[in-house]
Amino acid sequence: MNRLEVERSALRVWLLSLLGVPFILLGLDLLTEQRFINAFGALVYGAEQIPAFEPRDKIFAIVSVLAGLVLVIWGLRDLVLPRKLVVADGAGLRIALAGPLRRAVSIPWDEVGDIRAEMADEGGEMLPVLVVEFSDPDRLPTDPWAARWVGPTTLMIESAGWSLSAESVAATLNKIRESIPAESEAMPWE
Repeated sequence: MNRLEVERSALRVWLLSLLGVPFILLGLDLLTEQRFINAFGALVYGAEQIPAFEPRDKIFAIVSVLAGLVLVIWGLRDLVLPRKLVVADGAGLRIALAGPLRRAVSIPWDEVGDIRAEMADEGGEMLPVLVVEFSDPDRLPTDPWAARWVGPTTLMIESAGWSLSAESVAATLNKIRESIPAESEAMPWE
């Protein structure tokens, strides 16, 4: 039986994880000896006295370390145990639309209409999207995560951060859906 699993792009997840490292280093430097901060201050202020750090700077440092840790841990967790954003098999289509920490929404194939890949203009930037039409949109969230409704039954899902391109996902989804009747007819009835 055909099966499709789409995850976040490993490169994007790795870059997200790396983004947390400067936050951690900056916060730890501010909380400890302030070597990097003082060196940067000497470049900016020259021979002048560097302004003293205030208690709110310590709060910023703690928030910076915590934010960096969250980015690193989330990124590494997603690299080790990637979340399935789109899963398709003989039973139907499951799409992560409810949010980052919620279960995927399951839709049987008989409620899935047209599936296609397009390019959408999002604030002047052209992004790849997967467009899926549904016969019963009440099963799906009214405010979907990483997607939006472009019609009463048409959902446009942003796919720029996926491990597979929107074109290959659309083609594979259509192949899986087309193979369902052929597989059920080939199975002996009991």
